[in-house]
Amino acid sequence: MKYKLLGLLLACGILLGITSCEDGLEVVNPNQPTLEVLTTEDGLLRFAASTYLSGFETTFDAGTSNFLWQVQAIHESMGDVIATPWGNFGYRWANQPTSVTLDDGTVVPPPQGGPQPQELTSLNDRSTGDLNIFRYEWTGMYRLNNVQNQLLELTEASTVSDGLKSALRGWAYFWKGFAYSRIGSMYSAGVILDMPNEAVPLTSDVNANFVTNADMVAAANTNWDLAMAELNGANEADLATVIAAVIPDFFQVNGSPTIATFSQTINTLRARTLLANTKVADMTAGDWATVQSLAADGLQDGTPFLEIRGSAANDPITNGGFYPHGFAPGLWHFVSERLMQDFNDGDQRMAQGFAPGLDFPNPRGRGIHYGSRWSPVTVSDGGLYFEQANIGEVPVILFGSWEENSLMQAEAAIYTGDVEGGLAIIDAVRNAQNAGVAAVAGAGLSMDQAIDELRKERRTGLFLRGVSFYDARRWGRTDPVSEGGGRSGAWVLDDVGVLNTNATIDYNYLNYFGVPAQEVDFNPPADGSADVDPM
Repeated sequence: MKYKLLGLLLACGILLGITSCEDGLEVVNPNQPTLEVLTTEDGLLRFAASTYLSGFETTFDAGTSNFLWQVQAIHESMGDVIATPWGNFGYRWANQPTSVTLDDGTVVPPPQGGPQPQELTSLNDRSTGDLNIFRYEWTGMYRLNNVQNQLLELTEASTVSDGLKSALRGWAYFWKGFAYSRIGSMYSAGVILDMPNEAVPLTSDVNANFVTNADMVAAANTNWDLAMAELNGANEADLATVIAAVIPDFFQVNGSPTIATFSQTINTLRARTLLANTKVADMTAGDWATVQSLAADGLQDGTPFLEIRGSAANDPITNGGFYPHGFAPGLWHFVSERLMQDFNDGDQRMAQGFAPGLDFPNPRGRGIHYGSRWSPVTVSDGGLYFEQANIGEVPVILFGSWEENSLMQAEAAIYTGDVEGGLAIIDAVRNAQNAGVAAVAGAGLSMDQAIDELRKERRTGLFLRGVSFYDARRWGRTDPVSEGGGRSGAWVLDDVGVLNTNATIDYNYLNYFGVPAQEVDFNPPADGSADVDPM
């Protein structure tokens, strides 16, 4: 109970600290909120607004975990669309391959440390502090989940209308599904927590029943089912009331999500989660049919999808150097040579987004795989990306988009024999993004060539949208070269900046992270639990 009271009061304190005190919030002293505030409609909506703060900006120990800056950058660097050579937050070890073989056959191992699985596993210890990258996504997603559990309990106890209750529960179940899908898609095991403060992330010894990542994915789908059952029992006016209160206006600039929007978003996320956790070689005809069916009812062009944008104000979620503005020249993250290799000739997204001329081979002697010749072109220079002083131009799209949905349809079409249909979808995405490249539909491409166009488009057209590592894993690229993985024919700078165009990278990355030591040290797995260590 002490955890429950602390969690509720903390959430209230945060909300009252970041929002103005309006007349509808009836407390005697707004600096000393009580639990009664959460029985009112205004208080309940303010609590629901803590969703973004709880999941995407969390504080623990002496520092701050920013989901966008840390978790997404780790995903994108492991997907090899960006490179991160710095030791802060364990970044450099996340994207350290086992070896790089240059054009002349020279095998270059990491200059320090061993393969990524060895380094990350050795850092999974409480004594390593913020170098343990296993902790970041776990922390954010379980805090996000716990706030939704609290919201569900508070909603049930409140006196708001039935329609508003349904809309609030739909909102909560949507985010619980998202949190479970992220845990299931990144960790070897997780814990299903459906009661407020049943387990306080990183400190609890209450629930020690760890389940497999497949069980976590199943729990995600269950919660998405519950979300749609609730939303379908609400009405658009009640949902609009919730959306207006819980999504900061600087996040949602492409329209207000409707009940249909949530249905489409959930279908897209279901399809993503299925693909992300199934190797292409293991996909069955039934799996592809499921992807096709979900994507057919997924996000469409013009749907007001969920996104996050930076604010001109000093908001705590998008400020502080996260990617993409931490990806601007000379900061935290750099453009991978392999990303640039995947643009087709004449692609205007490459021309508008990136400029050659960066002299950055083998940064600080930490490894040639980090090297890059490319800088992002910032908005102030007429490009696509933004620097620290120009926050707000580029959305961060974590929750699916119509482009991702379309490319899943294209992939399913190609792998089930409709090569031309899949290529036509790829062309449509490229045209919508003003790529300006020649059409691939009708060009007589083989199935293998069509798959390569799909692979390139998912890397370039969905750049920084959080799916590059999932793709690399399911395509087998993160597997050892000895097992058919890795990337051949790759662009790599040697240590003096000479471009190799036929290198081989043996990534040999972990497919799933282990449960962080900050959890299992205090919450040892119960008998019969799933394996919490992927090694």
